[in-house]
Amino acid sequence: MFLDAPELRHPAEIAPIAAEPRMTRATVASVRMVLARRPSGHDITECFRRERTPLPALQSGQILLRTHLLSIDICAHARMQADAPADDRLMPGQVMPCATVSQVEQSRHPAFRTGDHVLSYSGWQTREVVDGHRIKRKLYPAVAPLGSALGVYGLHGYIAWLAVREACRPRAGQTAVVAAAAGPIGATACQLLQDRGVRVVAVTRGASKCAHVRAHFAPAAVLDIEDPGFAAALAGACPDGIDILIEHADGRCLDAALPLFNEGARLPLCRTMDSHCRDDHRGDRLPAFLTAVMERRLEVRPFTDRALAGLRAKHLADPEFISEMGVLLRSGRLRWAEDVMDGLDALPHALARLVRRENVGKLLVRLDTTDTTHD
Repeated sequence: MFLDAPELRHPAEIAPIAAEPRMTRATVASVRMVLARRPSGHDITECFRRERTPLPALQSGQILLRTHLLSIDICAHARMQADAPADDRLMPGQVMPCATVSQVEQSRHPAFRTGDHVLSYSGWQTREVVDGHRIKRKLYPAVAPLGSALGVYGLHGYIAWLAVREACRPRAGQTAVVAAAAGPIGATACQLLQDRGVRVVAVTRGASKCAHVRAHFAPAAVLDIEDPGFAAALAGACPDGIDILIEHADGRCLDAALPLFNEGARLPLCRTMDSHCRDDHRGDRLPAFLTAVMERRLEVRPFTDRALAGLRAKHLADPEFISEMGVLLRSGRLRWAEDVMDGLDALPHALARLVRRENVGKLLVRLDTTDTTHD
């Protein structure tokens, strides 16, 4: 699903939750997807199981949320691994965390009413009881489609916006290379840079993603990272060198860009490089990279998951981000793509699809009332 203005939002994103029989507190439950086993030797889709768990009675200051849309992110795959950092490792029996668009089903908090849409972090489950003070952002379909809060108008968009604003410091006429340009970070960064007069060379993988980026974002050039002649193609697309590189893929774009950087080029790195780019037949790239940093005064700024830990809360209420991106969304100057799968059981399949890099745009899973269990 490709969206280029709020009026094109999918009706399912703004429809209120269907009325249900009145619930007693004893009957309210959540259906959850929990980790059953590590992925080693198993397909991702076999690593989760459904559980039904009763929810506690609502206390003063709490709200009952029903999950509507869930964000599928690559960090979920990392959390499943036995060697993941202890503070980020998902243990068997735990619910996979993720950002969600949820709707208030019951409220005992003065700031929230039944039917309000909010940005939450409920994870892979249909319902959650939360303290109202944990919810920092209400969502308004009249401002932007609800799903955008999990992508272009959420953390992914905030990463791109902050990278462009604070790390890229773009000037009209400069050349920027954006890796993974079909994804929510890359696509947003492409457009924000173009809006500031920068010449953008977009990099993605595969013919379909290249066609998508070319048709919807119209950068100066679109290159396929899988093309055996990618390095030569990048050099040809950047005759005046590279002033900005936004890298958040597997490191190959950085390898090809290294000899093309102009003095003072800016490099916001928006995720940790995949392991194969650190340990393959080409050996250690660090000496060449550090030499380029020193000789050409490259400015490197990390925007990895760990570096962004402090931003996760900030993006919920940053007035400049909410204002600027809201204007761009309402005016239709900012376009984005959503790839939506349906149903709680689709969650493991969606994650597997993301790992295989088969999605185009922000990958979401949508739940409906059939995913909710009552006695």
